[in-house]
Amino acid sequence: MNRRWPLLIALALAALAAAPLLSSPGFLNTRAGGDSPFLLFRLHQLHAALSEGVFPSAGCRTRPMVWAIPSSTITRPWPSTSRRPSRGWASPTSLASKLAHLAGFLLAGGAMYAWMRRYTRSRWGALLASAAYTFAPFHMVNVYVRGDSLAEFFAFAWYPLTLLAVDRLLERRSGPRAAGLALAYAGLLLTHNISAFIFSPFLLLYLLLMGARRAAPLRGYAAGALALVLGAVLAAWFWLPALGELHLAQLAPSTTGYFHYSNHFRGGDLIQASLAFDYAINPDAPLTPFSFGGVQAALAAAGATALLWRRVARREAEPPAAFSGALLLGLALAAFLITPASRALWDSLPLLAVVQFPWRFLSVAALFAAGLGGYAADAFAGGLGRAAGRAPLAGGGCAGVGRGVRGHGAGRPAP
Repeated sequence: MNRRWPLLIALALAALAAAPLLSSPGFLNTRAGGDSPFLLFRLHQLHAALSEGVFPSAGCRTRPMVWAIPSSTITRPWPSTSRRPSRGWASPTSLASKLAHLAGFLLAGGAMYAWMRRYTRSRWGALLASAAYTFAPFHMVNVYVRGDSLAEFFAFAWYPLTLLAVDRLLERRSGPRAAGLALAYAGLLLTHNISAFIFSPFLLLYLLLMGARRAAPLRGYAAGALALVLGAVLAAWFWLPALGELHLAQLAPSTTGYFHYSNHFRGGDLIQASLAFDYAINPDAPLTPFSFGGVQAALAAAGATALLWRRVARREAEPPAAFSGALLLGLALAAFLITPASRALWDSLPLLAVVQFPWRFLSVAALFAAGLGGYAADAFAGGLGRAAGRAPLAGGGCAGVGRGVRGHGAGRPAP
């Protein structure tokens, strides 16, 4: 049970993040600028379409009302559908949406813990990474500020799940593990096309770096590439028509004027330096909720320092250099794409304008920042272990001691 406590705490913290949703009566009305009522309209239309036997119901052609916004065809079919069963159980529409958000928090927190547990010396490091990911400001902004971005919120769960699936496949190439990566990637594609679009280059970079440290890297690359292609094929019924019909959608209102990416870079306001994150939307205020939090940045910096200290000063082999590089490089690239310094890429790369907001990369940055933050707790746990004159315990507490005692015969002292 001692081994499970950190995971249980991670899930409890994820549930705590959803507490404002569950504790308030009725439907949550988000802060200024949020579009949470749109979720109700879309769920109503989804229910109407499914009642007529239309499945999948993802676009305006199959929905009866003008509120069937084309973005459901282009960006997000699955999260809306995920709320449908609760309606069948005669639960209120608002409760169905709240339970969907609760599931998203639990999945993201649990997936982050599982991914980081492979690379941290202690479970408490994985716990801190999970907590940092759960309470990442942009994760909370998608629920409590933007309101209608359920799909982008759910993408947070698929990010660590796909990376975990890559690790498992590279560790041992097999059909079930390749299928796991394919299903995880298909899930991301079916959840939010834009999130899948911006995360795919980071996913390929991770595959490249982690595959290089394995024996026969080309075989690992081939297995990973085939799994990702299979995932894309499984989701092709959604993303292929979305791309093919992109020219039929009225995209100009959502990619020009206020929504043009050039209006949403972050420079000096990339990080809120205050201890408490300010979620208020005020055009006249110097702070914006679409930014990094001060605690989030400090935790990532502390974890990066601890990680580099372990590798450079102490010359430790764990975590692998490839994983350390993936965390540092991933965070640096995501942060770069949010700043005006990346304007040339935004101007030249096709389809990047459809992303609209450079601060969407905060989701990717939150993933790698939380991973780095986990090493702050890992270094602390290692320091306690060295202070006690023993190696740090992988499970924390007395679990390691118990295993040592059981490994020796009765009456024989453990070394």
